[in-house]
Amino acid sequence: MKKTNLFILFFLSMIIFSCSSDDANESLSDDIDPDGVNMVEEDLLNVNATSAGIAIDGATLNDGGVTPTGGIDFSLDYTKQTAFQDYGFEIIFDAPTDFAGAYIQLFDENGMADSYIDVPSSATDNYYGGKFLSKERKDIFTKKGASTQKDEDTVIDVNFSNTIPAGTFCYAICVYDSQGNISQPVEVCVTVESWGGNVNLLGDWDFTKQIDNGELIEAGEESCESYDSTLYCDNGNQVDVELDECYTLNDLVITFNENGTYFFSQESEYKSLDYSASNAACDVIYEEDGGEAYTSSGNWAFNEEENILTLVEFEYTETSDGETYTDVEPDGYLLLDGEISLSNNELIISESDTFNGETELYEYFFSKK
Repeated sequence: MKKTNLFILFFLSMIIFSCSSDDANESLSDDIDPDGVNMVEEDLLNVNATSAGIAIDGATLNDGGVTPTGGIDFSLDYTKQTAFQDYGFEIIFDAPTDFAGAYIQLFDENGMADSYIDVPSSATDNYYGGKFLSKERKDIFTKKGASTQKDEDTVIDVNFSNTIPAGTFCYAICVYDSQGNISQPVEVCVTVESWGGNVNLLGDWDFTKQIDNGELIEAGEESCESYDSTLYCDNGNQVDVELDECYTLNDLVITFNENGTYFFSQESEYKSLDYSASNAACDVIYEEDGGEAYTSSGNWAFNEEENILTLVEFEYTETSDGETYTDVEPDGYLLLDGEISLSNNELIISESDTFNGETELYEYFFSKK
């Protein structure tokens, strides 16, 4: 893959040179990947071994191949995808009328794999049930409501075992209907990202501010959203009220390690409606929030071709109201997939969401500790 340009403002770099410590004065490495981690992604994976390492809940792996018959239309708007080790990827598409399932078969320059995967429609999901929005998080990167996908999009959740390394493979996908018609195949090539891949990210990064769709919010500053709602009181009355939901991010530090792992710890406060107390009093009563903590650990990957940073979470802990909950994600959870801008001592992560034709931009700023 080709290297990505790093955007460094000259004026900012002069300020850093004149005011910062010797460590901060170190320039960004031009060779972001001296160990050649990203080069491994160009290795062609064995299609039979990779097929055996793929798991799709409700699907079956069958010997042989598939012969298209036509009679059903199918297309994808992409020919390349990115996947992650121990996590996998998703195949997202608009299902045609009378969709009954899909066939997936890996291939390389020597031909098709010895087996194919039969994914019945019962083994697919809509977008909101897939990997990306399957669980609610209270981390900074999780946004509610917005999505670049449509409600009707069909998702095939492709999970990887730990036997699939970084590298590249291709697959052909056909869909079939209840009448036995099989579409012509569509071919897609997948790059399984290596963990790590940018030495300039290594170390500890301290959150300083965020810009949410044009609104500047400093670390430790409360951000509130007001909206109209209705209280359904225990006495049978209904009361129209205006609610304020507020959020304060007090502290967040992300550590990127050379072995491709990451860890972050977040401390925040929330102001939200106490539904039980409000319904009983027939008036707005907010919960008393003593603060919440969230930690996340997993792996990070850097796509130097598109300048994208990805965090795949494998374990997280939430502490609230004196109670701590820890969960392990054996298949991983895609926590972040955003474009970055990097200078000597500042990291900016950008995410965007499109909903109902409107795009919202979120930017998170970090300084090197």
